[in-house]
Amino acid sequence: MSMLNIELYGDLLGRLIKKGRDFDFIVNEEIFEKYPISSTIMSLGTPLNQHFSAVQKRRYRNFFSELLPEGRNMRWITQALLPEERDTYGILRKYGKDIAGALVIYDPEDDSAKKRPRAEKVDSKKIRHLLEHMPQEPFANSPVSGKTSLGGVQGKIVLRKKGSLWYRTHYGFPSTHILKPVVPEYPTMIYDEAFCMQLAQKVDLTKYPVWIENFSGLDALVIERYDRDKTVINGRIHQEDFNQVLGAHSDEKYQEYGGKVSAKRVTETLDRVCGTDGVSQFAKQLIFAIVIGNLDMHTKNISIFHYPDQSVRLAPTYDQVPLRHQGTDGRMALAVGGEYIHANITINKIISELISWKTQCFRDKNEAETFILDFINNCNNNLNTISISKKAHPSLKKEIGSFIENLISGKRIGL
Repeated sequence: MSMLNIELYGDLLGRLIKKGRDFDFIVNEEIFEKYPISSTIMSLGTPLNQHFSAVQKRRYRNFFSELLPEGRNMRWITQALLPEERDTYGILRKYGKDIAGALVIYDPEDDSAKKRPRAEKVDSKKIRHLLEHMPQEPFANSPVSGKTSLGGVQGKIVLRKKGSLWYRTHYGFPSTHILKPVVPEYPTMIYDEAFCMQLAQKVDLTKYPVWIENFSGLDALVIERYDRDKTVINGRIHQEDFNQVLGAHSDEKYQEYGGKVSAKRVTETLDRVCGTDGVSQFAKQLIFAIVIGNLDMHTKNISIFHYPDQSVRLAPTYDQVPLRHQGTDGRMALAVGGEYIHANITINKIISELISWKTQCFRDKNEAETFILDFINNCNNNLNTISISKKAHPSLKKEIGSFIENLISGKRIGL
């Protein structure tokens, strides 16, 4: 019988058992000596149980499928697999030892899974090669020893950094950084993202650095992974995105597709498991997306941490990419006060959204308005303290300044 071990923080949580084109998740009953039945240590959407109903089975299958990449990354990562292996089970069997969060997934009977994880030093020239050959070596996986996968659509590789040295990982060695090359269709995107993520750091939405680095003449956006922590077992902190939490699949991460997700549903969960700190921090992440013109803040770009002590916290913001100037349809991934069109958002729409959450953070209009203006002014005060690359979109900083000015004055955000 084909099966995959699922480990978290050094413990065997359970196994995936192959079942035709699908799989079952069988929890290791010994784990209940450490965690209670219905523990959410792995997932808020999929608590650990001895038996699962049909509905719960659909939820855990969705949880595991949402660990996989999307779009071109999915095409690239499956090309080395046989057609019958190109499903959730087969992809996790091949690439599940170093994924988002702290789960380690592998086939205990696979000889390559038994190999000791290791890291191989690589120079700038080799990194450029990996960035230029992502279709052939997706996520910088070597054909035999590559065990890494990561969610998302944009092409990227993952490496380990120690001091000033870079390493390619093998057999599931924990990666620490994500590298994104220039996207030919959107040549300013990585420079735009670098600027906005540095602004996010200034306003305390993340503490993890993001910068542009040149590798033998090729620029790449370098992102320190926030789900890595060398003080815990295996150096990984477990995360769960809100598609997994809310049971949404693929493009259901956009509120207009299926209606399973919304900012309110996110905050209902955060209010329950994180309290007011989680809700107010998420509100800042959402307002920041509005301020910079990030249309793509969907529920796969919002995550929570699951710590070994079973506590839960909202993860730092990530993938805050300004898109209003990129020729898109101008629609937000999540509605704000019932409004999807970014240009039509006003401070009153944001106030309406926050009050609709019915949390202790925003009990009335004055409380919500004060919170919003304080945060927007913080963004404004830091906007000109960050240098912006000459390769970024030439009007990006001015555009963000206009968005802020319009919001503060009560106008439509416009443009």
